[in-house]
Amino acid sequence: MRGYHEHDRVRLTWRPAGWDHDTTIQVAVSGSGSRTVLRFHQEWLADAEERGRQREHWRKVLADMVAALGI
Repeated sequence: MRGYHEHDRVRLTWRPAGWDHDTTIQVAVSGSGSRTVLRFHQEWLADAEERGRQREHWRKVLADMVAALGI
């Protein structure tokens, strides 16, 4: 864990299986009224190809969460 701000965000170091380097991931939650926003930010990716793969990964994570919530 690299950082934690209660009711706001968490930052952590993560090394996915098969990778030869660490990355930093930030997951942030914000809301107003009945709207909630969940954001993922990942740093220290190797190149544009890895960024693209991770962008699709996090989009799938969000889609899975929406499906699980029945939204």
